[in-house]
Amino acid sequence: MIVIYLKRYTVYKERWASIIVGIVKRTLKSQVYDYLKEQITIGNIRPGERLIEEKIGQTLDVSRSPIREAIRMLEKDGFLHLTKTGGVEVVKPSLVDYQYLYECRIEMESAAVYYAAARRTKEQLKQIEKAIDTYSTGLKVNDQSKVKVGFHDIIIESSMNPFLISMLRQLRGVNSFYRKAIVDTDPKHVNKALVDHEKIYDAIAACDQKSARNLMKEHIENDYSRFISLIKEKTEG
Repeated sequence: MIVIYLKRYTVYKERWASIIVGIVKRTLKSQVYDYLKEQITIGNIRPGERLIEEKIGQTLDVSRSPIREAIRMLEKDGFLHLTKTGGVEVVKPSLVDYQYLYECRIEMESAAVYYAAARRTKEQLKQIEKAIDTYSTGLKVNDQSKVKVGFHDIIIESSMNPFLISMLRQLRGVNSFYRKAIVDTDPKHVNKALVDHEKIYDAIAACDQKSARNLMKEHIENDYSRFISLIKEKTEG
């Protein structure tokens, strides 16, 4: 649930008023952004659906200003686009979009795991192992998807490279949005992903950078191949 802090706050010293207002505005924009991004990622706001500022404002009890700022951020991140009539819609990704996304993931996540194998801490290694254990316990599909994303996120953080982390964080949300209700609902894919994760974990634990990189590259390439085949099955079926 989104929490809005705009309506109730007290400024005790006038000289701090402008600072507090600025912080509140940034908080509002960020909260609206996070809310809309989550709704798009989990599928409550579907590809091709138009966003209505008035409706969002009524739902969140906020003015149009932070909504417009959040929409601009989401457009920049690749979730929304402007229509010819001036409206705003959720992006409908094409097969070429999927290809470009996976090209980035293959190179960037392979680099992340390469450095993670050398720089990860003992605590991060435990977190990766825990994510694998949790993923293998027969969770619901939605929970498995979240845990799988968590597995990759921990590895990305373990790279200790702030530039790589920042770029991959942006891709994570777009990737989840693109994949929704396709790959993650396939049981065979879930089982194969678990085996891949275990192999990647072993390489990271052994500080084997080369193997970790090769395994991640193969994992994402296989993921992409399965993803495309499922899309074609869905389209042709």
